Amino acid sequence: MLVALMANDTAPAIEGRVQDLNQKGFSNILLVIPTLNEEASIQSLINEAKACGFTNIAVVDGFSTDRTREAAEAADASVHEQEFGVGKGCGIRTGMKLFLQSNADILCIIDGDTTNIPSDLTQMVGLARNGNVDVVLGSRILGKREPHSMPALSYASNLTVSFLLGAKFRRLFTDVQTGYWVFTRTTVERIYPLIHSTGFEIEIELFVTALKQKLRVSEVPVGYRVRKGATKFRFKLRIRNLYYAMRYLAS
Repeated sequence: MLVALMANDTAPAIEGRVQDLNQKGFSNILLVIPTLNEEASIQSLINEAKACGFTNIAVVDGFSTDRTREAAEAADASVHEQEFGVGKGCGIRTGMKLFLQSNADILCIIDGDTTNIPSDLTQMVGLARNGNVDVVLGSRILGKREPHSMPALSYASNLTVSFLLGAKFRRLFTDVQTGYWVFTRTTVERIYPLIHSTGFEIEIELFVTALKQKLRVSEVPVGYRVRKGATKFRFKLRIRNLYYAMRYLAS
C-alpha cells in the first residue's frame, strides 16, 4: 500500500518537470558503468545505451578475469581500471573522479549486468537538468520489474532499509540501494571528497551523504530486468550492507 501511494505521488511530480533530453543532447553527459566479470552483458548494454543517444560511455572495470574489457572496447566505450582497491564502491569513486576530470555536467551511473535499462536514465537526466534536483535515484521498487528479477528478500530488505534511512531525514524513499544514479556536476564536486566506501555499501553512503549535505534528492520509477551471469551480491554482502545501514542510522 505504501509503495502504491508513493507511485501515485511520484507520477504527477515527474510530469511537467521532465524536459526532452534531445533538446540539449547527450554530449555533456558521462555514463559510467562499473563492471566485474560482465563479459556476458557489457557489450549489449553499451550498444543499448548508444541506441538511446549516450555518446560518452566509460566502463570502470574492477579487475575482471574474463573478457569484459575487450567486449567493452569492441563496443567503442572507453575502459578504465578502477582505482582505490577492490569493490563496487571503488569503481563508482573512480567514475566520479573521471567525471570531474571531464567537461561533462551530468553524471549517470548504472550497473553493468543489464538489470538496469539505459533509456530509463533520460527522465532522470531531465529532472537533474531542470535545476530543481541535485541527485536522482531510480526506484526499482516503484518501477516495472521483470518476473524473478528481484527476490522477495531483496525487495523486503531494500524497502525496509530505504524507509528507515529516509525517515532519519524525514523523507520517504523506497530504493536507496539502487544501481541507477544521476548527479549534477556541483553535486559530485561536493560529495566526492566525502565518499570512502569500497563495496556495495557505496549506494547507502551516497544517499546519506547527499541528504546530510542538504542536497535536493528525488526518486523516480525505473525498470528492472533479470541479470545476465551470476550475481555478486551474496548473503554475506547483504549482511554487510545491513551493518552499514545501521551505522548510518545511528550516526
